Amino acid sequence: MNTVFSNKKNVFFAFFIFTLFVIMSANASAEEIESTPVPIHLNLKESAKFSPETSGDLERVAVEEKHSSYETSSPFTRNKGDWKNMGTWESDSVNYDTQVSNIMFNLWWVEDTNEEDYDAALDLQWTVYVDGTEIYQFTDEDANRECDDSQGASKEDPCEYVATPNNDLSTTLTTGQKLSLKVEMKAFQSIYIFYDNFTRDSGMKVESNALILGNTGISGNNIYFEFIEGWSTDCNEAIDGNFITILVDGIELDNAEQNSGYPKVSEGSKYMLNGSEITSERVTWVIDDEYAKLDQSVISFSYSKKDTSTTTPILLNIADKLVVNNVGGEEDAGLLSGFGFVVVVSALFLTSYIRRKV
Repeated sequence: MNTVFSNKKNVFFAFFIFTLFVIMSANASAEEIESTPVPIHLNLKESAKFSPETSGDLERVAVEEKHSSYETSSPFTRNKGDWKNMGTWESDSVNYDTQVSNIMFNLWWVEDTNEEDYDAALDLQWTVYVDGTEIYQFTDEDANRECDDSQGASKEDPCEYVATPNNDLSTTLTTGQKLSLKVEMKAFQSIYIFYDNFTRDSGMKVESNALILGNTGISGNNIYFEFIEGWSTDCNEAIDGNFITILVDGIELDNAEQNSGYPKVSEGSKYMLNGSEITSERVTWVIDDEYAKLDQSVISFSYSKKDTSTTTPILLNIADKLVVNNVGGEEDAGLLSGFGFVVVVSALFLTSYIRRKV
């Protein structure tokens, strides 16, 4: 009878230890993270893609397209015709529930300088879709909208159209859904539009939780920070273009001047957001100055070149998100948190207790 009771007690303790380890593993594998909407600019991209990503190649030439809608009823008269679809750009699926609000549209364009008999009087229509279903449309008609050589404009120096509709659009894309944007035009004249490089960032700006900054860490002379994205991008593009940088003692470091292999882009920690587990991106810099105050460093995050972007870079103080129990950074990423340590100690104590009883 004592043997049966002892076995039951052993099973109970074993189950208790297992439960503690499950809790510990869950705690170590994913940390709950809070989302705060920030400005995100979604770019019209080549191959009809719609993404926050900007090419890190600063020599990349923008895509150039010519569009016309007008109809000629006689040699001397023409009308704007019907809306001409210039394209529909679609995003990748969102990685987690992603909020979108406070829309702004922008487009780089110029009139065809070979057509001087008419002014464009360009009209634009923007339509936003979620999984192909229209959720919002903005029509902007202006009989005086021009962009030609009389204003000093050219293909090399086009005009930027910017419109911030007075709207209360606010929606949430659930995990797996796609956002798309259709752009239409009407004009008395042919126009050229430009997009998909850092100086011609045509597209749509929103406030969104599509970017959430995670933890930071210091290991020796290395500093890292983590972030998660609603729309995945190639972080190396942002590194190559100096869109994501670090400021040490008030000086912004040039990524191209880092030691070989740095800044290093790697897989970061896992975070929980609204019930979804997302693996973060991690960027690590090596700081050569042994006297630098690493914990006072600042991360500057942008998806485009900072002096030309339509969105202001996001600044993150290293100290604000420093992981105190993981100061070892990448090498010590497996260190247990305080909670995990307590669980392990409890488990070891119970194990020794069982052995003594047996």
